[in-house]
Amino acid sequence: MSPFPLAAGLPSLLAFAGEFGAEVNSFLPFVHWLHLAGLMRGRRIRTYAGMRPFYFFLESGQIEEVATPRRYVHPADRPPWLPNRDDHAAARSPFEAFPDYRRQYRGGLFGGGRELLVIHNKFTPEWNGAPVNFLPRALLARLFAALQERFQIVYLRPGLRGTPAGYSADHQCDLAWDDHEVLRRFPAVEAFDDLAQAMSGSMSYNEAKLRLYAETAFHITVQGGNAHLLSLFSGGLAAIYHRAGQELRHSYAHGHFAYASRPPPRWLICRDAGDLERSLPLFREGVMVDGQLLAEPGHAKLLAALSPSALQRPDRMIGAAVIDQPLVDGTLAHSDDLAEQHAVRADFDHAIHTAVECDRCLIEHG
Repeated sequence: MSPFPLAAGLPSLLAFAGEFGAEVNSFLPFVHWLHLAGLMRGRRIRTYAGMRPFYFFLESGQIEEVATPRRYVHPADRPPWLPNRDDHAAARSPFEAFPDYRRQYRGGLFGGGRELLVIHNKFTPEWNGAPVNFLPRALLARLFAALQERFQIVYLRPGLRGTPAGYSADHQCDLAWDDHEVLRRFPAVEAFDDLAQAMSGSMSYNEAKLRLYAETAFHITVQGGNAHLLSLFSGGLAAIYHRAGQELRHSYAHGHFAYASRPPPRWLICRDAGDLERSLPLFREGVMVDGQLLAEPGHAKLLAALSPSALQRPDRMIGAAVIDQPLVDGTLAHSDDLAEQHAVRADFDHAIHTAVECDRCLIEHG
């Protein structure tokens, strides 16, 4: 039985408005299910500019792209025909089929050399305030230094080189930030924007990103839309640096992070820099066998401690909905290096003092 009367309730134009994460975890799997069920005939979708590669299964004429900034849409205001309107309380639905991007886009474009590690960062206003979920520059440098020997690291941050052509940004603009200085200190680390620009004559920014992810088994990312996207790539190891956000309560352990791909990635939910640094042995020593992590026996406790299921412990739920200064202190607690402590505090201070710029973004984009 379908969640709507097919003949009368489903429009011929399925239009999506909202954030990237909500699109890939609720709208996109429903459209894919409709396609597989033969119910997209005579129908088309409206989405944001740059999203065409995500809907590879549709005909070109079935996709309308609009170049407008994304914005948050409350679940109550989302289309009533969606099987899961609230992506933070989603349950497995027979009317969703998540596309297999790893199978679709794997083709050796980024393979053949050392193992790949994608580190995805962001520096953008969150919840109408300053940036919250971002990898400070000192922590970023520590990750590069610890992992560059094993991996070819590809670093991605929206806004690093400006907004790519044909790409719809969020209404909360990407703020200026000097992580370029860290990249200059680690010349072996590739900036994804440079790779995408080199391939722009043959593919779009998002297609290049999907092709990179299809070849990558190891990821370090931050809370937000990119983490939601990773749930659609089967297997591998993915650490999520999560200081605040609703995903802690349901999505990681019981929502689409657990079932959007088979097998799902091995998730490590890192609440602060200490968690993330404790996870590094898994990246340095973990072996992938048929796309799944084969960890050393001694790593079992670490995997359990950082797993989504461990989030049920009260101490792991701190900051699920709010952000406060003690979490900044938690990010500093791992380091005895005074210079690094000053650098981390400088990043958080810079984030806090972007309030005026955040307000400007909201005024400009509505």
